[in-house]
Amino acid sequence: MLFLEFEDAIATLEAELAEFRHGGGGEDEARLQARIDRQLETLYGRLTPWQTVQVARHPDRPAARDLVRAIAGGFIALAGDRAGHDSPHVTGGIARVRDYGVVLIGHDRAREADDDGTALKKIERLMRLAERFRLPTVIVADGACGDAAGLRACLDAALDLRVPLIAVVSGALAGPGAALPLAADAVLMLQHASLSPVTPEEAARTYWPAAGDPARNLAAAAESLQLTASALAAQGLVDAVIAEPAGGAHRHPRAAAAAIAAAILARLETVRLVDGGLLRAKRRERLAGFGRA
Repeated sequence: MLFLEFEDAIATLEAELAEFRHGGGGEDEARLQARIDRQLETLYGRLTPWQTVQVARHPDRPAARDLVRAIAGGFIALAGDRAGHDSPHVTGGIARVRDYGVVLIGHDRAREADDDGTALKKIERLMRLAERFRLPTVIVADGACGDAAGLRACLDAALDLRVPLIAVVSGALAGPGAALPLAADAVLMLQHASLSPVTPEEAARTYWPAAGDPARNLAAAAESLQLTASALAAQGLVDAVIAEPAGGAHRHPRAAAAAIAAAILARLETVRLVDGGLLRAKRRERLAGFGRA
C-alpha cells in the first residue's frame, strides 16, 4: 500500500507488523495491530483539508465503478451516449439497491487529456433514461470532468428530472464539473472526500504565484477552499457525511461501500414518495439558493 506523506509513523509500524507476521506472529502481533488501529483512528480523526485531498486522491481509494458494482444488485450495464460514443470514465446502468430499482451511475476520475466530452453526455443520457422509466437516479462521483456545454446539458437534465436524484461524492472533485452533484435532491459525501470549484494547486498558483513555501501555500489554499465534507455540510451544501472506516476507504473498501449503500437507502426512503413536480421545484430552488447570505 502507498503511504501518504503524513503517515510515516504508520508506515514504520506496518513494517514492524510485517516482520512479526513473517516470523509467525503471536501476542506481539495483536498488540502492534491494535496500536496501528488506534493511531489510524487518531490521525484520520484530525486530518487537515490538504491531507483530506491527498486521501481523496489516494490511488487505492475505491473508484466509482468499483463502488457501483459493490452496492448494486443485478446490475445491467448500459453503454454509449446515443451519439456513437462511449466513455470509459462512466459506468452506468439499471440496478437494484436492496429493494429499489434505480439507474446507477459512477463517474470516475480522468486526466484532462483523456476527456473528450463523452463522460457528461453519457451521464445526461442515463438521467434521461431514468426519467423515461420513472426510476430514481443515483450518481457516485469520484471525478469531475467535461466541457461547459456538457456540464450545462447535464445540469439541465438533472433539474428537469421528476424522479429522485441522489449524489454521492466519493473522491476528489474539483473544477466546474463538481457542480453536478450539488444539483441532486440529496448530496451525500464520504468523510474524506473533497469538493471544490478549483484544485488547491490552482488556487495556490493564483493567490501565491511566487511567494512563500509551496507546501504551506497548498495547505492554505485547501483551507480557504472549504472543501472537506464537514465544512460543506456546515454550509448546507452537503446533506449527510458518510463516515469512513479508520484509515480511510482505501484500507477498507468493502466497509466503505456498505456505508454508502446504507446512506443511499436511507435517502431513498425519504424521497421516493415525493411528487415529481415538487421534487423538481425544490431541486431548482435549492440550487438557486446556494451562495445567498
